[in-house]
Amino acid sequence: MKNARRVSVARPRKLHVACASALLGLGLSAGARAEDGFLEGWEVSGYLRGHLSMNLQNPYLADPTNNGAPKGDYQYDVSMLRGSARLNLFKDFGNSKVNLSLRGSQEVETSYLKDLQKVADQYAATDLFSHRTRSSVDLMDDVYNKAEVREFWWQTDLRPGTTIKLGKQQVVWGETDFFQSLDVIHGYDFRWRSFLEAENEELRKPLWMANVVQRFDAVEGSLQFVYIPGRMNPADQRGNNYDVEGGRWANTPNRGITFAAAPFGADVPYNYDHSDARMDDAALGLRWKAVAGKWEYSLGWFQGPSQVPVINPNPDNPLGVGNASSGRSFLGAWHGEYRSDRSSTVGELIFPQLNVFGATANRYLEGLDAVFSVEASYIPDNTFNVGVQAGEAGGCAFFPGFCGVVERDTVKLMLRMDKQVNLTSFLKTSRPSFLSVQLFDTWILDYDRRDEIVNLAGFGGRTKQHSAILTAILAMNYHSDRINPTLAVGTDLSYGGGFVIPSVEFAYGNHWRIKAEADLFFNRTSQKRALTGFNDTNLFGYFAGNNQLSVRVTYQF
Repeated sequence: MKNARRVSVARPRKLHVACASALLGLGLSAGARAEDGFLEGWEVSGYLRGHLSMNLQNPYLADPTNNGAPKGDYQYDVSMLRGSARLNLFKDFGNSKVNLSLRGSQEVETSYLKDLQKVADQYAATDLFSHRTRSSVDLMDDVYNKAEVREFWWQTDLRPGTTIKLGKQQVVWGETDFFQSLDVIHGYDFRWRSFLEAENEELRKPLWMANVVQRFDAVEGSLQFVYIPGRMNPADQRGNNYDVEGGRWANTPNRGITFAAAPFGADVPYNYDHSDARMDDAALGLRWKAVAGKWEYSLGWFQGPSQVPVINPNPDNPLGVGNASSGRSFLGAWHGEYRSDRSSTVGELIFPQLNVFGATANRYLEGLDAVFSVEASYIPDNTFNVGVQAGEAGGCAFFPGFCGVVERDTVKLMLRMDKQVNLTSFLKTSRPSFLSVQLFDTWILDYDRRDEIVNLAGFGGRTKQHSAILTAILAMNYHSDRINPTLAVGTDLSYGGGFVIPSVEFAYGNHWRIKAEADLFFNRTSQKRALTGFNDTNLFGYFAGNNQLSVRVTYQF
């Protein structure tokens, strides 16, 4: 396929097991011997972790051999049984520092995952449109099992006030770690745990880069410059990974359907070489951070690939744009043309190059006894898929959102208040609790309803000019912080639906942490069947039927 590269390459399962075992052995031996000469002077830390989740509902899996009917009952099936190990080595040499972080993860292929794989293989085995045989993604080896160098950097002072850090690292901008606004330097891998993992640095994809910070102590400020070489970083490590492989976090009702090998000739591969979305291009970032009166603020600019991909449809494919029933095409709004094999695919996933300009500010408000934070980013020519009506309803393409790509100036805004609330008399906590309330809004400045912008290609939910979400988190502490319940809630103010996530973490000494969590989703509309019955499903409709119970056990050293 010309100029289109697949996102994954099969990795032998034995390699993952070997790497994970080596990490485990190295971590335990390093932790045991650091104090008696081995790795003397190095700070050794890490964890061993087990992660189990169970379906609380019956997720929909389409049976391709029975006209897409539900395949079975998977309520209370184990959806994830995952083991991981992480080893961190850090040493301060005085004028310079070195850090190495390794992580390996290995999963058990549960019966639920086996059925997901079977559905994917069945869909991929026969292309119902052109009767060609295709290969499928191996969920275990290509998606869930991984051994990697998470970070490997060297930092030194070039001169007083000037620091440079070279290597694989993470750079976090912005005031929020929930919905990304200015935190756009890295992509996130949402395939194995969606957005639910509390420590988002576990989902963030580190990059090889040069990171220079110049301090200006007289004004309590610093200027940061980030350079990310494109060719040094694998293309699939830039931008977000969503579950388009048909795994456990694929959007309802697409579990078991692999975009790279979809039926009806409708496969949608990643193209990392598109003229307007080359992942080999370098990325640049600048951020000024300082204090003005009682406000801490920052101003930032980043130029690089979008975190969120769009589908660039194939105008020559009968399932793509240019449907004879409407004769409409939005491709004229997109600078650049599709360059893959026009005879075989319906479109391609690309990460357009964008500029992001942002500002953040926070301060303590004495009257409210709370910390107020604001974050705003401006993205000129942000990219969106268009086409609300699917072909079955006389639209311009068979799938919603496959009518093309438009560019619209966009502003993302976040407002947050963090406050200590004293609930000891009511909830009998051992100390005041922490409350955080956040409001997120995505505002399309030059919005026109006639554009038919969709929230996600493949679903007919029409994007509004403002897309707002309100969330709140209440963290409580009992028994001298050894029992720590948390309640996270959120509601989609624009499209309906929301989530409730109660959890509790038990701390045993310095090493053991056990966390239990329920992930409960609510939606106004959800699509009931795969590849048909397209409706106005939006954000929380993508999680329909996928409520989970999760338990995580960690030994940290």
